[in-house]
Parts: sequence; structure tokens; C-alpha cells
Amino acid sequence: METNLETEKVKNPSLLGLITRPGEQFERMREKPAFWFPLVIVLILSVAGAYMLSEKTALSTDLSEMPDAEAFQAAMKGIGIIGGIFGFVIALLISALIYWLIVKIGRGTTNFVHMFSLSVFTYFIAAIGQFIGGLVIYYSNIDPTIVVTSLNGIIPADEPLKSVLGVFDIFTIWSLSLVALGLQKVGGISKKAAWTGVIILFVISILLALIGGMAINFFDSFEGAM
Repeated sequence: METNLETEKVKNPSLLGLITRPGEQFERMREKPAFWFPLVIVLILSVAGAYMLSEKTALSTDLSEMPDAEAFQAAMKGIGIIGGIFGFVIALLISALIYWLIVKIGRGTTNFVHMFSLSVFTYFIAAIGQFIGGLVIYYSNIDPTIVVTSLNGIIPADEPLKSVLGVFDIFTIWSLSLVALGLQKVGGISKKAAWTGVIILFVISILLALIGGMAINFFDSFEGAM
């Protein structure tokens, strides 16, 4: 009887279970954080989505006057893969650190390993969105800069509003909702503290998108003037 209970306690959280029974997965994560196998799966989805976007961008770029067009396209593909891997790892580490800080501020109890596990599992949802977006854009004539699962995939807009609308992505919001639940279950903080932290993160992402969109608009105007 005791052996069965111990086996149940050390059962690993499941990525697919995160979609159907997220609360149960976070309870398991609190007992036994896991991330190696989920990390590989999420990495594959994220890099595949980035690769398809980078290849579509390279194919949609006018290279008729470029002498080394094929080399440029190959470089774009390589940048897509390498950039996707590095961006993915950095995003996970930063996210885990931010979640750890939120838990500490919320007077919860956790460590970086638990928060890294939470980061990997919740990023799984965002990675699905990246993969779907890359797949749709790759096999269509959609602008590669559009996030097809967000509001800027529905509402046509110029920068900086275009970038801001891109933040309102169904997979991003879903992922952040799971983060709020995970901070409660894994970090042991209150519902109010968890949602306050997540809402602040979302507002910051909107502000960063606004600044990025303004920068894009500025450089486009500058190039047009030249």
C-alpha cells in the first residue's frame, strides 16, 4: 500500500495532461519537477515554427538583384534555427527567474528548478501557437510578420498598433493563465498574488510591443526618406 502511494507521488507531470488537467499536472510538478523530455518536445515545436517563418521570410524577399541569393536563403534558414534555439533557451531561463521572483514576493516557497519546470510546461502552449502560426504562414501568402492566432491576424493595422495587437494571442493568453494557476499550485502563493504578477507581465509585454512597433515604424520611415 505504501509502495503504491510513493509511486503515485513521484509520477511525472504530463505535457498533454496540461491541456486537459492542468491542475493535476501542477500538483505533480510540486512533488517532482520534470523538464528534460518536455524541454526537447517544446524545443522541437518552437524551432520548427521559427524555421518555417524564417524560410517563408527568405522566400518572400526579393532577391532578383542579389548575386548570392541561394547563399542568403541558406543563411536565413540557419539564422532561423540557431536564433530559435537560443531565443527559446533564454526565454525559458528568464521566465523561470521572473516566476521565482513573483513567488518570493508573494511569500511562497519554491526554488529555481520548480520554476524552470513550470516555465517549460507553460511554454508548451505558446510553442504550439508558434508551430501552428509557422505552418499556416509557410503554406499561405500571409505576411510572415503577422501572428495568425492573434488580433493582428484579424484586424489589419500599421505599426505600432500591429505589434500591440500581436500580443493579444490566444496561445499567449492561455499560457499566461496556466502560469497563474501554476504559481498557485507549485509556488504556493495566493490567487490574487499570482494573477497580479501575470497581469503585470502581460502589461509589460504590451509596452515592449508598443516600443518595438514604434522602432519598426521609425526605421521604415527613415528608409523611405533615404
